[in-house]
Amino acid sequence: MVNGGLPFDLPALKPFFSGETNYLPSAHDFENLSRLSSMPKLVTGAFKQLIDSVDGLSRDVVDNPAIIPGDALIREFIGGSTIKIPHNE
Repeated sequence: MVNGGLPFDLPALKPFFSGETNYLPSAHDFENLSRLSSMPKLVTGAFKQLIDSVDGLSRDVVDNPAIIPGDALIREFIGGSTIKIPHNE
């Protein structure tokens, strides 16, 4: 879950969840789950609709620290974070 409210949060995520670099699971990934496990399909479908509804940034723009600062929360998910976390070093 990404709980961000900055205008670039969803556009920054779009290149990771659409096109050739789509990290969303497909319907095939859920075939072996029981009928009671429909929640992942619903969440994936809702997220796909949401991410498709925004204009995305390109990976070049997302990687540019002048556009999205290194200390922005979204950097935890898209890479390029400059926040030093002792247990991650």
